[in-house]
Amino acid sequence: MRLRKLFCCCLTVLLCLILSAPAFAAEPIKVRTAWMDEHETFLIWYAKEKGWDKEAGLDIIMLRFDSGKSLIENVRAYDWAIAGCGAVPAMQATMSDQVEVIAIANDESSANMILTRPDSPILAEKGFNPDFPNVFGTPESVKGKLILCPKKTSARYLLDKWLAALGLEEKDVKIEELEPTPALGAFKNGYGDILAVWSPFTREAETLGFKVAAHSQDCGATQPVLLVADRAFTEKNPDAVRAFLKVYLRVVDEIKAQGPETLAPAYVRFAEAWMGKKFSEADAIAELREHPVFSLEEQLALFGEDGESPLKAWLAEIAAFSEKMNPDTAHRHATPEAVSGRFLKALK
Repeated sequence: MRLRKLFCCCLTVLLCLILSAPAFAAEPIKVRTAWMDEHETFLIWYAKEKGWDKEAGLDIIMLRFDSGKSLIENVRAYDWAIAGCGAVPAMQATMSDQVEVIAIANDESSANMILTRPDSPILAEKGFNPDFPNVFGTPESVKGKLILCPKKTSARYLLDKWLAALGLEEKDVKIEELEPTPALGAFKNGYGDILAVWSPFTREAETLGFKVAAHSQDCGATQPVLLVADRAFTEKNPDAVRAFLKVYLRVVDEIKAQGPETLAPAYVRFAEAWMGKKFSEADAIAELREHPVFSLEEQLALFGEDGESPLKAWLAEIAAFSEKMNPDTAHRHATPEAVSGRFLKALK
């Protein structure tokens, strides 16, 4: 009888301990993501620093790439699920049903630039084309020049727009396709007449004394950076995609609420940790200001409904450029399903 009472007592205590113990948290879902040395990467880096991915039930793994072209071409090799990518390579991928556009990361129109040397004749005239009053250069000062520019990127799209604003085509100049780091390195060493790149390479170029001949917006080119996801991943893991967007938009809200000055110290840490670059707080503030980000409400307005939308209008031009860059490849325009905003709508 005593043994039975003792056993019952022990069992009762054990049950109480089990019931009062905290439930074990589910393992966070690992999400492999792909990024470049750019502003949009800061948002996820910052979220991870804050532990916000874990709060959302995710373990976000960040992979580094030199360009959007390299990032898109390696979606299968590196098995990434979600990425931040310029619209030019992203449109090529949506044409092949490879990825889906799930959100807008930022607007990098101010961060893509055509640069030249301070003594270049290109800088002698501004507003040759009255439709583009802030663009430097004339057909005579640009013809035959050697231009260093990454292939199939937002910088290449800007270059196409800049030449068109001057009444020129690619056949009128010499283009050498180099990734941003070697392109800037070669330009610093005196090679080439014109450099087409994006931030933060443009910031270093300006620090070295090179001058801006045109920004994207000067040439009528809106340059959104997109958040894209592998279609196979979105179909199998819709909850993880929505959780990722909540994390990203949480940082967007933080940027809008706190402002560039408050977040500048974090951006300085990000630049050193992720890019390996020494940024001043002034540099960080400029980066944050020059890359507008969009809240959920702003995203939904840009995606629009099933018909026309501002985003689709921007991307239609970029898709046409992508087709022009690959005339021997069978292309079709990005389908509505590829730029649907369905995951954003689910967050309302």
